[in-house]
Amino acid sequence: MTLDEIKAISIKDYLGSMSIYPIKNYGYYGMYKSPFRNEHTPSFKVDYNQNLWYDFALDEGGSLIDLVMKLHRDIQ
Repeated sequence: MTLDEIKAISIKDYLGSMSIYPIKNYGYYGMYKSPFRNEHTPSFKVDYNQNLWYDFALDEGGSLIDLVMKLHRDIQ
């Protein structure tokens, strides 16, 4: 798989494959409970148009590649 093919994978679809779904959709973005901790109020935003994520509590975000690396630190 090439880098461009990986970047073309939707973060929304990737999270869905792990049974992580948005709590609320707002058109071009969705708010999720963070996959990095247990929380009651969603603080994890996925921008569907730009295919980027941002975790407000961690003040971190990025591409699908950044998300996979953060979720699976053992593959770095």
